[in-house]
Amino acid sequence: MPLISTPHLQSKPKARFGGALHGALQHVEALGDPQQAKQVQQHQPVQEDASTTSIGTPVDEVDNGASYPHLLPKVMVPFSTKPGETPRKVQIQRKRRLYACQDIHQLVSQQGLNFEQLSRQPPEYWDHIEVFDDTDHESRNPEQWVPRIPGIPKSQGKVAVRCQDGSISWMDALVLDFDSTGNRYLVQLQSGAASRSITPTANTAAYPSSRTAGAAASTPSAPFWIPRVQLCFAAEDPALYAKRFAAACVAVSAADVQLAHELCIDSMPIDDVPQLTTEQVNRVLTFAMNSKKLKDRLMDTSTLINEANLEHARAMNKATLQALAAAAGTGNAAQGESSAAEGYAAAAAGASVVGVQLLPLVLPPAEPVKPVPAKGTVEVPATYDFREQLSEFSFRTLLTKPEVIHALSKIRLESSKVIKMSLFNTFSSKSVRLEEFEQLQTAATDSVANHLRDNWSASTKNIIKSAFKDVGKGWYNLAETSFETYRFSKLRRFLGLVRFSMEDTLRFLAEGSMRKFVTFMQGCCSDVVDVASTSKVTVDSKDLSRKAPLLLTELVVAPEGGGFAYSTPVETIHSKIIAVFDRAISKLQGLNQLEPGIMDQLFWPSALLLNSVHLQEEVTVRARDALSGCLLASLQPLRSYLGQYSTYNGLLNVDVESYVQRFAAQGVDLSLADISKEVANQIAELSYMEENLLPTVNLGLVQVNCVKVRDTLLRKKEKLVGMLKAVVARVPRAMVSLTSAKFSELERQVKAKAVSIEEVDAQRKFIAELPAKMASLVAEVEAAKPWYNALEAMRYLLPDEDAKEKLVGISWQNKLMGAAERSLEGLSSDETKYADEMVAQQEDFVSKVNNMATALTAAQQHSNLAKVDIVAGIVSSLDQQLKATQKEAEQLNAREGLLGKPMTDYRNIKQLADQFDPFIQFWTATATWKNNHKSWLTDTFEKLDGETVEKDVSTAYKVLYKMGKAFASRGLDQMAANAETVRLEVEQFKTIVPLVQAMRNPGMRPRHWDQLSADLGSDLHPDSSYTLDKALKQGLLAHLDTITKVADVASKEYSIEQALDKLQREWEGAELGVLEYRDTGTYVIKVEEAMSQQIDDHIVMLQSMAFSPYKKPFEDRLAKWDTTLNLVSEALDQWLALHRTWMYLEPIFSSEDIMQQLPLEGKRFATVDRSWRKTLDAAKRNPNLLKMCGSRKLLDQLTESNKLLDSVQKGLADYLETKRLAFARFFFLSNDELLQILSQTKNPLAVQPHLRKCFEAIASLDFSANLEITAMNSAEKEKVAFDKPMMPCGNIEVWLGEVERRMKASIRTQIVAAMHAYVHRPRPAWVREWPAMVVLAVSQIFWARSVEEAVAANHIQGFLDRSVSDLMELTDLVQGELTDAERLTLGALITLDVHARDVIQELVDAGLQKTTDFEWVSRLRYYWRDDVFVDMAQASISYGYEYLGNSPRLVITPLTDRCYMTLMSALHLNLGGAPAGPAGTGKTETTKDLAKALAKQCVVFNCSDGLDYIAMVSKPCS
Repeated sequence: MPLISTPHLQSKPKARFGGALHGALQHVEALGDPQQAKQVQQHQPVQEDASTTSIGTPVDEVDNGASYPHLLPKVMVPFSTKPGETPRKVQIQRKRRLYACQDIHQLVSQQGLNFEQLSRQPPEYWDHIEVFDDTDHESRNPEQWVPRIPGIPKSQGKVAVRCQDGSISWMDALVLDFDSTGNRYLVQLQSGAASRSITPTANTAAYPSSRTAGAAASTPSAPFWIPRVQLCFAAEDPALYAKRFAAACVAVSAADVQLAHELCIDSMPIDDVPQLTTEQVNRVLTFAMNSKKLKDRLMDTSTLINEANLEHARAMNKATLQALAAAAGTGNAAQGESSAAEGYAAAAAGASVVGVQLLPLVLPPAEPVKPVPAKGTVEVPATYDFREQLSEFSFRTLLTKPEVIHALSKIRLESSKVIKMSLFNTFSSKSVRLEEFEQLQTAATDSVANHLRDNWSASTKNIIKSAFKDVGKGWYNLAETSFETYRFSKLRRFLGLVRFSMEDTLRFLAEGSMRKFVTFMQGCCSDVVDVASTSKVTVDSKDLSRKAPLLLTELVVAPEGGGFAYSTPVETIHSKIIAVFDRAISKLQGLNQLEPGIMDQLFWPSALLLNSVHLQEEVTVRARDALSGCLLASLQPLRSYLGQYSTYNGLLNVDVESYVQRFAAQGVDLSLADISKEVANQIAELSYMEENLLPTVNLGLVQVNCVKVRDTLLRKKEKLVGMLKAVVARVPRAMVSLTSAKFSELERQVKAKAVSIEEVDAQRKFIAELPAKMASLVAEVEAAKPWYNALEAMRYLLPDEDAKEKLVGISWQNKLMGAAERSLEGLSSDETKYADEMVAQQEDFVSKVNNMATALTAAQQHSNLAKVDIVAGIVSSLDQQLKATQKEAEQLNAREGLLGKPMTDYRNIKQLADQFDPFIQFWTATATWKNNHKSWLTDTFEKLDGETVEKDVSTAYKVLYKMGKAFASRGLDQMAANAETVRLEVEQFKTIVPLVQAMRNPGMRPRHWDQLSADLGSDLHPDSSYTLDKALKQGLLAHLDTITKVADVASKEYSIEQALDKLQREWEGAELGVLEYRDTGTYVIKVEEAMSQQIDDHIVMLQSMAFSPYKKPFEDRLAKWDTTLNLVSEALDQWLALHRTWMYLEPIFSSEDIMQQLPLEGKRFATVDRSWRKTLDAAKRNPNLLKMCGSRKLLDQLTESNKLLDSVQKGLADYLETKRLAFARFFFLSNDELLQILSQTKNPLAVQPHLRKCFEAIASLDFSANLEITAMNSAEKEKVAFDKPMMPCGNIEVWLGEVERRMKASIRTQIVAAMHAYVHRPRPAWVREWPAMVVLAVSQIFWARSVEEAVAANHIQGFLDRSVSDLMELTDLVQGELTDAERLTLGALITLDVHARDVIQELVDAGLQKTTDFEWVSRLRYYWRDDVFVDMAQASISYGYEYLGNSPRLVITPLTDRCYMTLMSALHLNLGGAPAGPAGTGKTETTKDLAKALAKQCVVFNCSDGLDYIAMVSKPCS
């Protein structure tokens, strides 16, 4: 790898949008590694502060980060030192001073490296240094050097770089991150180092292939990656680092020399080199194949012999080369005298060569020749004191006692047995349920845990006790009672060794068990499952040895209904397996150390436990993460497969009976085609389900049993098909049954017996019309045949009754026609019979008419009024006979017509009736008058009805007057005189009728009779014996005016009384509607609108009665009803107001969250709620309206409750106002929507439906399983990940505010990254890789930048051509295959690009020379000035970063530009804009599009009468 070359650093970046981040991302773009790009982006240039001080800064001046271990040198000193010893902190400070004052360049020079030669090395030379880096010199791992903990200072160090003059130097830098896989570190030069001119030594390329900084060479202070060997940390010993660096360089040089030497040897010819002789080969083979098995196998050794000859020839060439080198004078003697470093330095310099005829080659130093030892043993120097060393060794070692060795061997044997155990059961031969799997793992874990606790500890303890039981006092005294003596004994060291051994055993057991379990689970989860449908599940098994899935679950109907679920939820599988893992590791905790149990004579203040692997250790976390990862991946097919069953949710939830009833309820609208299509569809779905719903399915980790769900769905579908077929059968059955009933009625009529000539004629007509009537019925039978055919096609077996009904319906036509023929035969004989009977009847009728004429003539002779009752009876009887005769004559004429005979003339009967009619009317009216007159005069007065009397008198007068005229015209003088006589009597009685009407007025009450008595001067109180005749005798007719006046008053008062009585009847039965309210356990009232209107009408009526002059008798009653109804009205008004408020607040205060946040309002509402429930219970028991609402106490109670609820609503409004002030976007939600959110504070998902009202384009948020928010989604399905996840913690308004901040930060991060990607990616590819609003904003930034650069270079025409070319590329891209989201993005981008092209054309036409000209500054321009700013004229507005989704943009016209300029200037001056113009011209849409251009939320309010300044103030507008 080349030595990392830092970029050429400048004091101030020239790029408009931030040099540091641009350089880093530009560099990473060159790498082509997206993951690395993300990593670099997270490590933006660090501003210099106290924590980033140069390494060369004196330690006394800067002591930042003194408490951070990664910034401090490592010292092997206890944290607590004894008095007199140098404290740990002092030693650390000394080392820091020592390290800070040392010069790495000088230290490396002291190792014998020639920097001048190093600076001349090619770039490939530096690639090799990393390979030969000796990591044994490393004192810390990467996590310790560079902790990934937010908020702590960055590590500091010096980086080896090549300066512009070619020299190698170490410069101060910050270490930002590391990559442990490649042992690389991300560094950034500090400002002091960055001020020097540094140029790269090579054309660097992308990490991880080491060429890192070249892409950022033109960007100051850009982070770049380097290998560890080129970085010396500030907390690292520079001397050790210098040795490490020098060793790597020397190793590289030595490797170069050795490789060149070996290449030279391999290149020498071997043709002339003698091979091994036959004798030598045989001798080698004899020694090599000296065993019986090898000799018997007859191996082919030719290949091995050739290889031996090749090695022999190579050895000869090597000896020749060495001999030539020695002969040339530069041989081994010169090299043997120099050190290895010097020799390799010379090799690197290429100073010495081997002979003039050879290539300029340096040989590696000769290996020192080992002297032949004089003896076969190692000589001991004379100064070595063996006895002293033996004594020292014996004093320190534990292995001097056989008992120790014996005990250790047994303990290790026991420990090896434990290590071979496993905390988990990793054998699976069949699929088991999760509970069984959990039991198996628990049993395995408990078995090992019990063995460790009961057997292993006990056996180890027994081994130690039995081994040392006979040792007695001394180093290994088990009965030691002095803790001080025990502290210095070898027994304590031995027990410590045993403790370490046991702890190691536990760790090996835990790590091995975790490794086995994770490997086992990964094998079980290794299958690649593709779920295409319920029947198409492809399993690509990686482990062919596994016979069945590990787990078994069952697909069931969800307990809550509405869908399907697994008997073991997917989340439960993951959590329980992780719990099994955690439980097993936890079981290793809490094992007691053996020391207190063995040394039981000593006092131990607390129980000592063995250290074991805990759940938070890195190895455990890694294993758990690996286990969790494979589980999550393998459980995804279960979710996918469950999703496939969602198509059957409709079938699961459908009520088959209701579905069929609704289908059948169509009645006549239900056509055979429709129902046949429905049945065919259902049958096809049934067949599809039978084929595609598998009983069991293998989903990799889990096998799913679907039998129950499959049977449930199939049975339901079969039931549905059967019931639909029954519906089909029901239709023709009903049709045929109805038709059969009609046929039966026709048959009854055909078979009916005629009893008269009329019936004979009717029967014949009926039979004649029978074919026409049967035609419709036959058509009805025919209409049922397609239904029967459809049933046969459906293979539906008709029930016996239906089959019989079908046959009967088909046979009715023939059956009925036969009955008609038989009936016609009988009608002919009946006709002859009835004709003969009619002749005889006519003869009798003639004599009957003659007798009737005689009787009528005799009756006309009566004229004696004294016999009026007798004559009236005779006349009435004759009248009835005359009417019967007329009717019989009509019947005879009709029969003659039926028989075809001429009709007999019976007009004389009509003449008789006309002549006799005046006599009938006279005698009837006279008799009625005589009877009434007598009754009216003599019957009790209470029976008289004035209206009836007046009506009867008028009728009698009219009839008598008319009959008198009729008699006079006929010359019947006596009858005319009788009529006149009676008429005069009637006329005389007419004068009495007003008296009768007045005195029998229904409104007459005792008070009126009292008044009449007073006015007339006589007692007038009619009783049961009082008659009209008595009244006339009293001379009351003379006082008619007085009586009439009182009667009129009584009539007026009676109308008031009647109205009050009606009002009372109506309200006595009025009841409140009391209905149960949901599941609250209480009721609500229901008052009909008609009742409320009736109350108001009756109150108005009572008020009008109160002004009547006739109210006096009813004043108390009127006042009482007026008070009652007004009280009821007020109570109902208060009750209904309380009803509305209570129903609004009840669900709000049913939430515990609201009750906790509004305790005072909650108590007030609870008070009202108790009163409400008590009142409604009483209303339910007695719903009478007057009794419930006619209580003043109830009115007061309801009024007070309304006042309490008003205060509750005010407190609620204030509470909502505080929430809105905390998160202003809540102003865009209604109170109900906001309360719906606030009432579910524990459920962050409740806010999802209301996000569109709070944010411009966020339709939903992505919540992980632990409710962590990771991304936002638009309505167009565009997803933008948050720059960092967030948890919805705290109040809703708090975390929604954080969502707003994350939204803006994420969009800003996307824009920054997209800007750096823009210059490296082709534009057609780039536009498809970023969110829509990011594409538009970044395109506008680069467009404005490019225009200004083109203007400055006077090349604007060329930029116009380039813009047209870019636009054509987008046009070609649109014509290809794109997703819906990409097509929306390109549509908006092309809209803006077209406008941009037009603007450039206008600038070309105007001959723009400077970017300050109005033609340019009047355009909407985007700039990056450490943030996005949108400029237009003098206005400069910061970009809002409001997420806009993937929304379209309007076409920009010159008028749009002018509107933009006006509104931008208004915003810049904190003023408002008011676009004016006719409706529909785009004022609102232009304003909304400007808001999109500025990435700000735009809220539109439609003006109305209800939108006043108060409402506007309460809704902040963006």
